[in-house]
Amino acid sequence: MTTVNNDPYLRHLFDGETVFNVYDKEITNLSVGAPGPDLLKHCVEMLNQCTRHRLEEEAKEGKYYLFQYGATAGHWECRNELAKFLSTRYGNSVMRENLLLTCGASHGLQQLLNNILSPNGVIFVEEVTYMLALEVFKQFPLIRVVTVPMKDDVVDVDALEKIVAEEKTKGNYFLNDQKMFWAMYYTISIFHNPTGMTLPPDQCKRVVEIARNNSIVVVCDDVYSLLYYGDGYPPRRLFSYDNPEDKNYKGGNVVSNSSFSKVFAPAMRFGWIESSPRVINTIKTS
Repeated sequence: MTTVNNDPYLRHLFDGETVFNVYDKEITNLSVGAPGPDLLKHCVEMLNQCTRHRLEEEAKEGKYYLFQYGATAGHWECRNELAKFLSTRYGNSVMRENLLLTCGASHGLQQLLNNILSPNGVIFVEEVTYMLALEVFKQFPLIRVVTVPMKDDVVDVDALEKIVAEEKTKGNYFLNDQKMFWAMYYTISIFHNPTGMTLPPDQCKRVVEIARNNSIVVVCDDVYSLLYYGDGYPPRRLFSYDNPEDKNYKGGNVVSNSSFSKVFAPAMRFGWIESSPRVINTIKTS
């Protein structure tokens, strides 16, 4: 029997869609977290300028490192400039050595699941969360997904603490120097998708304490953090509450996973993981 490969002519992810079409000039589509052509058109000249500048620099230096296999954490100068950019936008320090470049937030999430979580571990998620993250979790059938109730459209921190403590006693988790966490709490602490809410500072501190006390990692999907249009700086990312200067700091229990897909161009596939040295070094050497 001949199998027919269904391969329609599609130019982008939403081509042929009705509900998720971002190319309909008659509507502003709030169903899709992607820029429309009115924003993407500005990428043309920016990329032209950037490409010309970068290639001219490569020719001047004569080493052509740009076209070589890259460093495992990503290009040093790129991470350095990214750290400067994020420090300015966030309003607090981002260190180059805490950054590892990825092909986007989905790729970053897969890297974390593959490298630092017990293969028979647990993923805690809010009862309402980002649908595509759930699709990523399905690729890890030995890992259990446990839902956590919400309160006032953010995580119920008391319930999270109780559920994490209960689950910790249930399994015989495979752990070693690389697979250092038996569980992951996946969350969108800033501009949550789909609720739009931001976790208050006092609850951010509670989440960090829960993670430290139970040896779990909190993975924050921070792709919306840069979409802030108020005065001053955006809300502090949860990663900044896991301060190495704290007396009860445990080596780093929070990861900020982000990308430029929401603020520049999804097709660029440019993202980053920001975390403690133990997490970054584990992924670099995996």
